[in-house]
Amino acid sequence: MPNLAAQPSRALIAAAVPRGMRRAGSQQEWLRILKEAPEVLVLRCDGYANLLRIANLITWAADWSTMCSRPTIARLVEVTGLSESSVKRWVRWLRVRGWLGVVEQGSTVRYRKGTHAGLVDDGLGNRAAVWVLAVPRRFRADRLRHRNDHECKHAEQPERTSEPPSVSLPERHRADPTRAREKSPHRFRDHHRIPPTWSLHATARTKRDKIALCERLRTELPLLRRVTAWYLRWWLAPFIDEGWTAADVLHALDVRADDSRWTYTWSSSAEIRHVPGWVRYRLSAWLDEQGRPVASRSQRRARADEVRRSAQETRRREWARMAAAAGWLLGPDRSADDASPVDRSVAPGGPAADPSAEYRAVRAEMERRRRERAAAQEAMWATWQARRPVRKVS
Repeated sequence: MPNLAAQPSRALIAAAVPRGMRRAGSQQEWLRILKEAPEVLVLRCDGYANLLRIANLITWAADWSTMCSRPTIARLVEVTGLSESSVKRWVRWLRVRGWLGVVEQGSTVRYRKGTHAGLVDDGLGNRAAVWVLAVPRRFRADRLRHRNDHECKHAEQPERTSEPPSVSLPERHRADPTRAREKSPHRFRDHHRIPPTWSLHATARTKRDKIALCERLRTELPLLRRVTAWYLRWWLAPFIDEGWTAADVLHALDVRADDSRWTYTWSSSAEIRHVPGWVRYRLSAWLDEQGRPVASRSQRRARADEVRRSAQETRRREWARMAAAAGWLLGPDRSADDASPVDRSVAPGGPAADPSAEYRAVRAEMERRRRERAAAQEAMWATWQARRPVRKVS
């Protein structure tokens, strides 16, 4: 029986390193070389993201001194949110290509079917497999070539000038003291990440705009950060092509098409095992009988605003027609488009005329009543002053 409490010996770890590989010096070195490997760069975007997610968890569980990692498959499935078959497939991918060396095989208590049915125990119980992080070995010829290239690069560097360094100005290369040119920027040096600065209420037309929209979704909803923006764009392609915005997608994930809200049966988003299935199920409530997306919330509001503006325009034109039939003149604040043909045909009025006799009679009667009220108030004030007792000053 092996000593289960002790760590694997150095000889066992060295024997587990695959041929043509060496044990990684650090966790960062293993991740960096894995990301730069040609066989990893040719993977599809979703497979690349899943592989790096699993590789990060394996690296974080590694021991700093031995570079041996012992994560369980259940732990990888729980943290990454991937299915068990996907996790096992990518772990096998790393083992076959030599990135992981098997120091100790995993053991478990399993149930055997058939005539001799029952539990089969090898005496070790449930133990996770132990892997050692390995990277490709650089042979002597490659090391010499790399060293010669490094020395030639430093030998061909131009002489330094007295120009002070600057952060805002681009790097300059001088062939001689009298000539200078700026270094042309590389357009496709790195596949940079699209910043999540897309507006929540803007529609996407081009492929780059759609990826920027998905990046904004990943920023607003942490659950969607488990997948890449490119994979998310493939999911939401039918909805984005119909003119949906990022705010519409976030609203559809919480509210159904009939304005009823979804109920949550989980306490945290970490309990969601399969994010694509969850998103597909939530957005299926916004599909019609033919499987096409219905109008989003912003589109419904735009149509309602258009109907309301049309009704307002109809009432305004009806009011203008009634005003023209009654002979009213439009004010200077009304535009020519608002005015009807009858309104524009009305001639402007002439000079102001004197008030009529009826108007003068009404004004005279109002003035007489005002004077009577003022005289009555004066009389009342005089009567009150006369009845008021006079205080004697001692």
